[in-house]
Amino acid sequence: MVWQLRYVLPYLLAATGFVVPSVSSRSSDGPLQAAFRGQPESPTPGWEWNLPPNPNSTYHLIFNSVSGLLQRWPNALRRNGHSLVPATIPKGTILYHGRADPQMPISPDWVAFDFEHSYLFCLESCYVISLQAKRDLRLVYFDGLSAGKRKDGTLDSQDVILWGRPRPDKYYSEAERIEALCDWGRPLGLDGFVRMEFGFEAMICDFLDAAEVVTFLDVIPQNQSSIPERLPGQPSPLPQPGPPNLPSGWRGSPPDMRRSVFEAYISGTWHNRAPGETRVRPDYSGLVTFYDPSLSSLVEARYSKDRSHLRLDGISALDSERVRAELQTVLTRKQGAGSGIDWGSIARVVTERYAGRLEYLRFLLSSNTSSADPLERAAVAREQLFVMLAPYITSTDVPRQLPASTDLTWAAPVARRCATTQTSLIPLGALTPQEARIHAAVENTLREICRRLVLEWVEFFDVEAADEAGATEAIQVARGHISELMAWLDWSVWVRSFEGFARRPGVSHAGN
Repeated sequence: MVWQLRYVLPYLLAATGFVVPSVSSRSSDGPLQAAFRGQPESPTPGWEWNLPPNPNSTYHLIFNSVSGLLQRWPNALRRNGHSLVPATIPKGTILYHGRADPQMPISPDWVAFDFEHSYLFCLESCYVISLQAKRDLRLVYFDGLSAGKRKDGTLDSQDVILWGRPRPDKYYSEAERIEALCDWGRPLGLDGFVRMEFGFEAMICDFLDAAEVVTFLDVIPQNQSSIPERLPGQPSPLPQPGPPNLPSGWRGSPPDMRRSVFEAYISGTWHNRAPGETRVRPDYSGLVTFYDPSLSSLVEARYSKDRSHLRLDGISALDSERVRAELQTVLTRKQGAGSGIDWGSIARVVTERYAGRLEYLRFLLSSNTSSADPLERAAVAREQLFVMLAPYITSTDVPRQLPASTDLTWAAPVARRCATTQTSLIPLGALTPQEARIHAAVENTLREICRRLVLEWVEFFDVEAADEAGATEAIQVARGHISELMAWLDWSVWVRSFEGFARRPGVSHAGN
């Protein structure tokens, strides 16, 4: 069968549009490729593969921040953002600003990346300005649901930068917030800030300096009679708009505000997953995070809390000042100081490689799977584990004695290759301090994924020779590993249910 595939495969590829070289079992001019003779592997000094992560470790949280930057669903789900990232809106990008009067903003104000979002900010009259960035705009991006007007953490990172601590009393003080952020950012060369609400928005400090007008249109206003007097969490009643000022020749119903809100929500979902909001380009080399493991005042506040409920309300004045100083250093150092490594792509490679496979493995090991035969289930699970570890298993990676769990030294090279292939040749001296933190986050996240998978592989290595009791025990051990691993990783790609989440007031709903 293998020799047949050797000859058939090029024709199958050609039929799908791939260009392939002609097949030959041998070249008349010698071998097609010289044999590679690399140096034999040697154990990494001090590298102990079977150590669980420190309970206080935050590297997996940093990894999640990196892999979810500027994607709506991860940031709506884990709404209390902890990372601040220098970012650029490229020259020529179109932005939208909706308002109730025909005036150009002369003070800091907001723009949306999609018309549907800006259309919500009209009253009886509706003007939408289309703007084009005059040059590359420099901003800071706050991750999480950072435009969510809530008291429970969505604004914490902005508050700490501005006032040194969370200020829940200012959760609806948006005018004060944008003025304060721009006052802080102007001396650092910033044009504004990026946050997320329905979709992503930018706070622009100087419209005339940053952008030029493409169109300034008096578009059709909406019927806003369906707007409630007070939204959930609103400290005071909303001003009730009058009927829309429709043009004299208009016929039929005006657009309804409820539909406009729905369309704004839909436009936000365009950026749910990678690549996310591509009109903002994050600079990973300057990523500053409150998940920094050296911020000791936040350690206790994380005990027994899932990521959705992590806050900055326990931060000390010293740690607060350290983060602000680090961000200022990042913003004032020479541009292009980073290594050029695309950390976002590396993080996505990891999640894309393992997310679906881990979920499938959990299904195979679950107690309610369709197959009741433990021997059959164990064999299928073993096959799946091999698929996941195949790039790292060589012909020498077999146990010297059975059962395979008697001595785990044979499995160490597999775990090491699995954990370090993505990062082992990255020169640490070329990294910024922020990149070094991301490097550690990627490596520590992979280390735990690979540790758990290799431990499961050890359990299943010789399971096909086991009896039913042995297969059942291997399944139970592996089930514990996969459940604990997925809970620790807490990847947003595994959350697809709206139950509970959709009913939370003030949260932008998102999904697949």
